[in-house]
Amino acid sequence: MKKTYDILIIGSGIGGLVSALILAKEGLKVCVLEKNNQYGGNLQTFSRDKLIFDTGVHYLGGLSKGQNLHQFFSYLEIMDNLELQKMDENGYDKITFGEDEIEYPHAQGYENFVEQLSKYFPEEKENLANYCEEIQRVCNHFPRYNVIGKDSYNEEILHLNTKRFIESITSNKKLQSVLLGSNFLYAGDSENIPFYVHALTVNSYIQSAYKCVKGGSQISKLLIRKLREYGADVHKHSEVDEFIFNENNVLSSVKTKSEKEYFAKQFISNIEIRSLTKIIGEEKLKNLF
Repeated sequence: MKKTYDILIIGSGIGGLVSALILAKEGLKVCVLEKNNQYGGNLQTFSRDKLIFDTGVHYLGGLSKGQNLHQFFSYLEIMDNLELQKMDENGYDKITFGEDEIEYPHAQGYENFVEQLSKYFPEEKENLANYCEEIQRVCNHFPRYNVIGKDSYNEEILHLNTKRFIESITSNKKLQSVLLGSNFLYAGDSENIPFYVHALTVNSYIQSAYKCVKGGSQISKLLIRKLREYGADVHKHSEVDEFIFNENNVLSSVKTKSEKEYFAKQFISNIEIRSLTKIIGEEKLKNLF
């Protein structure tokens, strides 16, 4: 008799693992399929000369008690087992420019953020305070970010441009660049990225910044352990390369490269969108998509 899952998740990046654990905690039968030898997507690590290197998650924000990621990880039951080290409160990140020998700090805590940068831009202290105030104002408009069960978002803040906003805060070109120095955290292009993306990202780190002592892969390992405690099946070396549709053209199962077939009532993809499109088959998708 074939086994049919309630939910089958393709890919074990943090989105896939968290989705799986939420659903498993709710009592659903869940299966996760991962093509690689290591789970976790960007949480994966590698080692050289006994040193651990992260591939994607170099440090985390919002992990102090009461903050959003702390609440999420507590719900997922992994918070207490994470080995964390708080980063330098006076400069969790430092922005540098070519021949300029100064390292401009991004500090933890909004008052401290203003205080540390004011040492290099004393005439900009009020502008820095306005920048911090606006970040917090924008973040307060996102209920889910603040772990509040509401669905409404303020349309006005969705259209504010990052670069234009920073330029409205200060005319000091160097300070503009310092404040935009965190763009690497979200692969941001300040000309095109809305300010809310910048605000939501930066806010978490200014609240608190931590690094995983043994690398980000400990997060995926803890999530996998919890998934199995809740009865979920998790398989690596299981690359999905075919979707099977029933007579009503509804997705009913997937096949892996090893020809193993998995049946489920619903499916979640946590893989790169172009790879997903290729597996589905372009003929099954609207041209617009």
